[in-house]
Amino acid sequence: MRIKLIVNGCEVPEDYQLLKTTISTVATLRKTAVLRFNSERLSIISTPKSTSNTSSTILHGDNGQLWCSIPRDVFRQYTVVSQRELNAITMECNCDSLLSAFKRYEKVIARGSSSEMVIKLQAMPELNLAVNAASGSNGNSGEAAKSNPVCALGISFEEILHTMGDEDKNGYSGSNGANAGAFGSKKTIMHSFKVPVRLMSRVQDVRIKEPMVSGAQLSMYKLPPYSSEFGAGFSNFIRRVDRYTSVNHIRLSAINKKDALGHETNRLKLVINELDWHLQVCWNGPLTPLVPEDMPPQASQDDGRRPISRRETAAEDTDDSMRIDESTVLDAAHHDVLNSLPENDVELMDVSAVVEQAERESAQTHEVMIKIKDWKVCHKLYDAFEELILAISHNESCVLHCSLDRGSVDEGEDPDKPREKGQIIYYMARSKPI
Repeated sequence: MRIKLIVNGCEVPEDYQLLKTTISTVATLRKTAVLRFNSERLSIISTPKSTSNTSSTILHGDNGQLWCSIPRDVFRQYTVVSQRELNAITMECNCDSLLSAFKRYEKVIARGSSSEMVIKLQAMPELNLAVNAASGSNGNSGEAAKSNPVCALGISFEEILHTMGDEDKNGYSGSNGANAGAFGSKKTIMHSFKVPVRLMSRVQDVRIKEPMVSGAQLSMYKLPPYSSEFGAGFSNFIRRVDRYTSVNHIRLSAINKKDALGHETNRLKLVINELDWHLQVCWNGPLTPLVPEDMPPQASQDDGRRPISRRETAAEDTDDSMRIDESTVLDAAHHDVLNSLPENDVELMDVSAVVEQAERESAQTHEVMIKIKDWKVCHKLYDAFEELILAISHNESCVLHCSLDRGSVDEGEDPDKPREKGQIIYYMARSKPI
């Protein structure tokens, strides 16, 4: 197996920020994450440990799953060599150790150095010998250590420091490279980090699959970007629950209503009703509704959980038009009862029935109970990304899909084919039923 990556945060800052933002976001969720390299992209996956022991792709439990995709052209050089399918190399990594190397690299860039960051997969035979020796008394542990060898991601970059000469000390304030060389000297420092990683076997890799979301009762909205005029307001809407440190669950509702003229309004509502706290926060600002096919494509599942296309929705509407609604039959019987009542009572009952029926037909609500810590992760994602889609599967799960535009097309590239965006998808299972 061989991995070599090169990225330059000074020359292509948008690509580097995409990589750094993804790693820092994953680090806020869990201590470890899975790095999956293949021929097309780097995937960073943060899932509960129980997920690696099952082949199910159905979202379950109360732990959020973060699936990140970074295209290979984010890196100046992207070399991955493996004998597995899709040229895949999968490993488990400590997020804080990886993030500390990136933070040091940012400081070097801020001090004026234009250095490339080089990432290589390195063997660590001394660590494997120590692990095997420590687990020699336990046969199963020894086998696990052999099937999941410990390696390292070697991260290196240079920093150039300019020292002051006698002329500079006497008051010269020149700062360009030529003057620094004439009046002083420069020193090159090589920064090197070794981030331990544990390679995963082929069987373990196959078991980690992206979850699916049911499209039966699904509301999807494109959120206002953070940089828009409504961004600050929506950010405050998400952050409103941050002050409740003792609360564990919140109810997230997506409400769609139509008035008598057919005008559609959409809003989101957060409800906290736990312990001594009761709070309702509503967002009545702009929300762009989307159909399920606008979600990122996912493979169909045996249990029928898959996105619903426009064609399928139209076919369902056609089938519904051929049915006789139960409410129609009940209305006919209700009309016979009304004829036998006094005129004033009939008027009151008619108004009540019309209002109730109008509310049922005009309002559509999809809601789910989620962990408040998951919603706080959504706030961090909202501030970092510009294109966000929120999907609520009624009483099942919630998904926040984020993507980041990587700027204009470089010279020599096809202008009709935009650069692939980086993506972060945060899957949140319901914390408890409604």
